[in-house]
Amino acid sequence: MKRLIAAVVLTLMSSVSAANELIGVWKLVSGNYADGSGTLVDYKDLDMQALKVISTSHFSFTSMKGADFWASGTGTYELADGKYTETLHYNSFGQAAGAKFAFNTRIEDTHWYNERWKDGKRVEYEVWQRVE
Repeated sequence: MKRLIAAVVLTLMSSVSAANELIGVWKLVSGNYADGSGTLVDYKDLDMQALKVISTSHFSFTSMKGADFWASGTGTYELADGKYTETLHYNSFGQAAGAKFAFNTRIEDTHWYNERWKDGKRVEYEVWQRVE
């Protein structure tokens, strides 16, 4: 029984520690997404800029295409076993509240890498750099 309790505590501490790595402000530095026809569109070609703010339980992002507003969203997130999953509460791009976006994720030094897959194809790739 003591071993089970210790294992549960270590697992929870590991998840909290991993989530704490995300807390802060992140700037999008590169990436791409698959448009409606499945063509990969590079964020640099769109002059895409974005900031994402992560708290202990929530995320919020705003993105710009050049000087024009592109999109924003906010909600809660989960981080476990190399997966970062956002659950939208509010957004500007027509997704229903509760929509989930799951990414394979990793943090290396000051960079955060996310990949989102659908039906075996990568549909989004993001590289974020910690601002604070």
